[in-house]
Amino acid sequence: MKNKVISRYLSQETYEAVKRDFDFLINKIKQSGFEYGLQIRDDYLNLYYKGNSLGKISYRKSKNLYEIRIHRKFVEGMGPAVKRFKNAMEKEYYLFTVGHKKLHSFFSTRNLLLMGQKVKEVQFQEEIVFEQMILTDNSNRDDLIIIDRQVVDRDSSTKMDLLALKRNNAGKYQFCVLEVKLGNNLELKEEVFTQLSGYIERITKNFQQYKECYVKNALQKRGLGLLPDGLEIDIVEGVLGIVVVGGYSGLAEQSINGLKKKHPEIKILHIKNEIDFSRIK
Repeated sequence: MKNKVISRYLSQETYEAVKRDFDFLINKIKQSGFEYGLQIRDDYLNLYYKGNSLGKISYRKSKNLYEIRIHRKFVEGMGPAVKRFKNAMEKEYYLFTVGHKKLHSFFSTRNLLLMGQKVKEVQFQEEIVFEQMILTDNSNRDDLIIIDRQVVDRDSSTKMDLLALKRNNAGKYQFCVLEVKLGNNLELKEEVFTQLSGYIERITKNFQQYKECYVKNALQKRGLGLLPDGLEIDIVEGVLGIVVVGGYSGLAEQSINGLKKKHPEIKILHIKNEIDFSRIK
């Protein structure tokens, strides 16, 4: 996997271990309405809460255990709840060593709540929260599948906010980059056009590798129960891109009008928080 431009999928041995050991956590993720989330990376998992990366989970086959790397700010002050597990400090991170039989205890509902509270205290970012709302409110769809977040490949260090698969009229899927901005973001001008264009170009240039990567990613997520059972993914060429803008209508409209005037081809979706009395149930 190391020579690929992008490889956001698990080796077969890691996939089999995760499928065996993490069913309980995946059920908790579903019950949370996807406020918690698991994303597949380069042979490891990232656990998210409200859009923030809570920890890196790596499987070590030779020892039949997991290494779980969590920033100290999400752990300190929790007392024995998590620290009773074997751990070491690695710069700003705790590195926990957890056998597969103890995963239930490590990722107990109480521990997840405690770590989630730490996220709320130290890592609140309005735009990340908006991004998370988009992801959770569009889960369990088969016409638009948000397949990954914070996507970076080996040709670039800049990260796409959200990467989706959009089903076309022929029943095939196309990559769709979702660049998420709040209406008051100063980047909602030329910079966002440059970002989105660059991401589309990056995927187009490496389309075959992106396709192979995310077909595997989707198959593994389906097998783990993170995507609907029976979902078939066939990705075809033609990369789409949308800027999703949230709130701050007065400022946003000015920026959007300026962008559309200069780049009429750019696709922008403005999600407003207007109160519409006709929709009250």
